[in-house]
Amino acid sequence: MAVALSGAACAVLNAADPAKKVHLSALYASQWAAGTLSEIGAARPPERPARPQRPQLCRPGDMKRRRFGSARGRIAFIHAIAHIELNAIDLAWDMVARFTAEDLPGEFYADWVGVAADEARHFTLLADYLQKNGAAYGDLPAHDGSWDAAAEASDENLVRLALV
Repeated sequence: MAVALSGAACAVLNAADPAKKVHLSALYASQWAAGTLSEIGAARPPERPARPQRPQLCRPGDMKRRRFGSARGRIAFIHAIAHIELNAIDLAWDMVARFTAEDLPGEFYADWVGVAADEARHFTLLADYLQKNGAAYGDLPAHDGSWDAAAEASDENLVRLALV
């Protein structure tokens, strides 16, 4: 039985491991592009995406300022961007799954699948940079400000679209 696109989106959202999230994003984007994953379906996304145990999530106001003047500062900055990219993967797949009851054109879903695939590639590049420089995603605290802002928009697609 084939998975519908909304079910695929939920599988990514329910994957806590960043590597699995990236792998599933690439797989489903490839299947969508090939036409083997063509039904939108009607799966309901989770309230919050699954997250790995690390990084520790803090309030945005509690995050230390990042500076570029040192190797450690650059690592902190790249780590923050990697976290943004991981959130962007989830935000894109959430858009795919959240608005299946709307009468939206297929291009809406295709665009968000493309965004998710791009964000997965970006996350991979940043995680590779961290690894090559003696660090890993999860080593430093992060915040979920972008997800929290989108969650406040809940099911209002135009508001959520603007925030995402």
